[in-house]
Amino acid sequence: MGSSEFLFENARSEFKKVLSKDIADNNMESLPQFVRFCNNYTGSEAEKKTAVDQILRDLVRDKISDKNISEAPGAITTLLHIITASVSVAKQGLCSPSIPFILLGDVLDCFTLDACDVVFKYIEERVSVWKSSLFYTAGKNYLLRMCNDLLRRLSQSINTVFCGRIQLFLARLFPLSEKSALNLVSQFNLENVTVFNKDLESTTLKKETAENGYSGEKMEVDSKPEEEGSPATFQSTVVDYKLYQNIWSLQDIFRYPVQCYTKDTWGKFTENAECVFRIFSSFKLEDVGRGSKSSSTQSKRNYFPKFLTSEKLTELQLNDGMFRRQILIQFLILFRYLTANVKFKGANLVLTDNMKSWISESEPKIYELLKETPPDGRHFAKYIRHLLDREEFWIAWKNDGCPSFMKTPAKTQQNTKQDGSPSSKRRKTGEPSIVEEFISGNNLGMGSAELTRLWNLHPDNLAACRSTSREFLPSLQDYFMECIEQAGPKNTVEEQHKLVKKSNFQWKALRLLSHRSHLFFTSQPAQMQFKAVPDYLNTVMSKLAKDFPTPPAEIALKPEEDTEDLSQDEDLKDEGSDNKDDDVLGEADNDEDIGEDEDDSNLLDDNLDDNTPEQNSNASDKLSSEDISNLAAKLSQNWKKLAPLLNLKPKDIKEIQEDSDDVALQARQTLVTWQDSAKQQATRTTLAQALKSADLENLAQDIK
Repeated sequence: MGSSEFLFENARSEFKKVLSKDIADNNMESLPQFVRFCNNYTGSEAEKKTAVDQILRDLVRDKISDKNISEAPGAITTLLHIITASVSVAKQGLCSPSIPFILLGDVLDCFTLDACDVVFKYIEERVSVWKSSLFYTAGKNYLLRMCNDLLRRLSQSINTVFCGRIQLFLARLFPLSEKSALNLVSQFNLENVTVFNKDLESTTLKKETAENGYSGEKMEVDSKPEEEGSPATFQSTVVDYKLYQNIWSLQDIFRYPVQCYTKDTWGKFTENAECVFRIFSSFKLEDVGRGSKSSSTQSKRNYFPKFLTSEKLTELQLNDGMFRRQILIQFLILFRYLTANVKFKGANLVLTDNMKSWISESEPKIYELLKETPPDGRHFAKYIRHLLDREEFWIAWKNDGCPSFMKTPAKTQQNTKQDGSPSSKRRKTGEPSIVEEFISGNNLGMGSAELTRLWNLHPDNLAACRSTSREFLPSLQDYFMECIEQAGPKNTVEEQHKLVKKSNFQWKALRLLSHRSHLFFTSQPAQMQFKAVPDYLNTVMSKLAKDFPTPPAEIALKPEEDTEDLSQDEDLKDEGSDNKDDDVLGEADNDEDIGEDEDDSNLLDDNLDDNTPEQNSNASDKLSSEDISNLAAKLSQNWKKLAPLLNLKPKDIKEIQEDSDDVALQARQTLVTWQDSAKQQATRTTLAQALKSADLENLAQDIK
C-alpha cells in the first residue's frame, strides 16, 4: 500500500505488478485486484491516472522489445490482452480514454503486415466499443491516422482485400454525414498519371497503318483459334501504334475532366473515343465460359486496379472483357460529371450544344457495348446504369451541404418578449401550485387562457358532459326531410346527386336509425340482409314520412312494389294495408327513379368504400413506419429473441448489435431489416406469429 505521499516511481512499480498479475490470470475484462488496489492507493485521481497511463505503455514496450516474446507465435495475443486490459481500465476511469488507441498505434508501427492483419481484426471486432461515447471523441482521430498509415504501407494490387476491410471499417466507424472523407469541392487526383510510349520512332508496333489510322471498315481476326472454344484474337496487323495511342491518350482526360471544356482537347478526345468504339463494336468477344469446363474459373476472375501500358500487351488487353469494361465505365463516369449539376463546378465550365449532342449519342452505344461484353453483359450493364442513377442522389446531397441523415426533434415555439428574448416560465415565489388550488377548490390555471376557461366552466366536469345541452344528435325529421323532398316527383335533382347516394349520408343515417328508430331492427327480413343501402334507406324513409307530424303537401314518395307477389294490383291503391308494410323490404325496388338493379352490391360494399374486402384486408395487414417505431420502443432488449424467428442471419444480428448501443434503435433496425428481406411477406400476421413464438404475447396482441 502506498505511503501518505504519492511517489510516481513507487506507484508505477506497484501498479505494474498488480496489473500484470490480473492479466496473467486472464482477468482483462474486470481487473478486480488492480481496480481495488488503485482505488485504495494514496494520491489524487490525476496523479494515479498519469501513473497508470505510463505503466500500460511500459507493458507494451517491454513485450515488443523482448525478442524472445516478440518473435513467439503468441506475441500478438499477449499484446492484445494488454490492450483489452487498457480498455477495461479506461472504462473504470483509471486511465485516459486515448491510451488504448496509442497502444494500438505502437503495435501496428512495430510489426509486419501479416501481424497487422491480426491486430486489425481485433480492431474490427470492437467497432461498437470505439463508437461508444467514452472512446469515440478521444480515439476517432487516432483510428483515422492508424488506418491511413496502414493504407500507405499496403499495396492496392496485392493487399486489395485488406485495403477494402480498412475502408469498410472507417465507413462503419464514422457517421454517414462525416465530411472528413468527402471530396466536397470536387478535386481531382492529378498525381494519377498514366505513363505510356508517346514516341513513334521507338514503338515496337507497326508504323504503316499507324500513319493512316484505323478506318473501322473491316476487322481481321485469326481464322483458327488455338483451342476449340477459345476466343478469337486480333491480328497483329490491326493493332498498330495509332490504336495504342488512341486508347491510352484517353486516360489523361479521365484523370482531369476539366480539359474537355477546351475546344482542341475535346476534338482529340472525341476522335480517340470514336476509334475505341469502332474497335470494340467491330470485334466482339465470345462468352466461352458459359457451358464449358472453364465456367467455374471464369466466375473467379481477378480484378486489377490498374492495367499495364506495355505495347506488347495491347493484343491481349483488347481480348480481355475486364479491360473493355474498365474503359467503357470510365466514359460513363466522365459523362456523368460533364452533364451533372455540380455545386463547385466553375461557371465557365459549360458544355456546348455539340458536346451535349455527342454525349447523348455516345452513351447508348456504350451501354450496348457493355451488354455485348461477356460474361453476363446484360446484367452488368443494368447494374452500372442503376449505380450511376443512384449517384444523382449523392450529388444532390453534396450540393445541399451534406445534411445529416439523423432526424432532429422539432423545436417547440416559445413565447417571446418585445425585445425578442424568450419569456420566463418560472413560477413566482409564493404562488400556489395546481395541486394546492385543486384541494382548496379554486379555479385551476391550465397554462392557457382558453384551457383554463374550458376547465372552469362547470364545477363538475362529468356532470357537464352529461348535460342535455350537449345532446347533438338530430331528430329523424330534421335529418331525413331534405332527402325525402329529393325523392318527390316534383324535384328535379339528378339521381347521382341525391343525398341517399352519398356514402357519408348513408353512414350517418344508419347510425341515427340505430339510435332513434325501431325500423332499423324490425325492417330487415332475412332475405333482405344484403340489400343495397340506397334502396334500404328509401324504403325506411317511406315509412318515416308517414310518422312525421306535418309532411309537406308536395312530397309524394314513390310507391313500393312487391315483387314477391306478381298478382298484386300494379297501382297499389291499398297503401294502408299491413301486408304491404310487412313486405316493403322483401325485394329491391326496380323503379327507374331509384336507379338500382336487382343485383346491386351488398350492404358492406355499396358506396362505402371503393376497395374490395380483400384489398382492405391486405392494406390493413401492412406495417407502417409508425407501427415499426412503436413496436421497437416496446420490444427493447427482447429484439435478440425475435431476430432469429424473423429469419435474420447471424451476421446481420451481429452488425445490428455493433452499430449502436441504443436497444430501441437496435430493435427498430431489426424490424426494418426484416421488412427489406421479407418484402410482401412482412405483414402484421407474420410478425404476430413470430412474437408469439418468442413468448411475447402482449406485443403480438398490440401489433394485431
